[in-house]
Amino acid sequence: MAWHYAREIPDYARLDTRILERDVAVVSFEYLRALEGGDEVESLALAVGQRRRSQGVSLPALLRAYRLWAKDALEALRASTPSRMVELAPRVLELLDRVSEASTRGYHQALEGRLPRGPLVGVGVGFADAGAVALAPRHLSLPPEAMFYEQSPFGALLFLAAPLSEVERELKGLARQSGAVLWVEEGMDAPKTRAGLEEALVLGKHLHLPPGLYPTRLLWPLAIALDSSKGRERLLGLLAPLESHPELLATLEAYLQSGFSLKRAAHRLGLHSNTVLYRLHRVEDLTGLRLSRVEDLCLVSMALYLYRAVGDGL
Repeated sequence: MAWHYAREIPDYARLDTRILERDVAVVSFEYLRALEGGDEVESLALAVGQRRRSQGVSLPALLRAYRLWAKDALEALRASTPSRMVELAPRVLELLDRVSEASTRGYHQALEGRLPRGPLVGVGVGFADAGAVALAPRHLSLPPEAMFYEQSPFGALLFLAAPLSEVERELKGLARQSGAVLWVEEGMDAPKTRAGLEEALVLGKHLHLPPGLYPTRLLWPLAIALDSSKGRERLLGLLAPLESHPELLATLEAYLQSGFSLKRAAHRLGLHSNTVLYRLHRVEDLTGLRLSRVEDLCLVSMALYLYRAVGDGL
């Protein structure tokens, strides 16, 4: 359906192709699921209206996309379950009215450069994970008027009028269910939060992180290192002795990602804890680092992030 919109509607043809593949496709699926299950979709549709305005899609184009969706849905139902057409056709038309009305309200309530005062949580999502933004209303208990969308050159941004403590668990669930990497930043200054999220979207795509919720401050050391050629050289030099020992590099990375837990690192690697401990001692011997020192752990964490960002070759 997404590509159908692009062929028929110029505004959709201008959207990033990854938005078409993920965001638009997820919305279409959610509406079809609502058709079968009778789910409430007004919050989802209101959010769609906000997002499409931030993406530069006109309201007539959005409503035309909805009509195309209804037409395509009826044709698909006629081909797959002709015996249920009498039952489902009125549901399609009713759902078309509901989502069109809700998205129109969302379109008129769009951000327009203004955010509420007070605690603010910003969430950045790369274009490849745009479907997570489409699903946000299902996972967040906030009212629709507390969620605001912006389109960035680097991905989609979602602003929540709430402290992070209230939405962190739900955001983690959203990341897990949608298989997305979400960058999060809390603050009171919307422009500063926006800038932090955009930097995270640019830098974070180099790290190939597993799905999850990540604070933007995780990337601050990487940004510092990338701004300084001497810093890059020094940090990568820490790992140079491990170039011919990929198993040691993998063990060190697993140890850091496991919260400095031998047991969790061993489980992650499929090894015995004693083997992990032996390898970490070898890392210390070869690099001169002492993993019991906080400052050395900070340095090696920065070095590993930089190593993953610039490529697999030291």
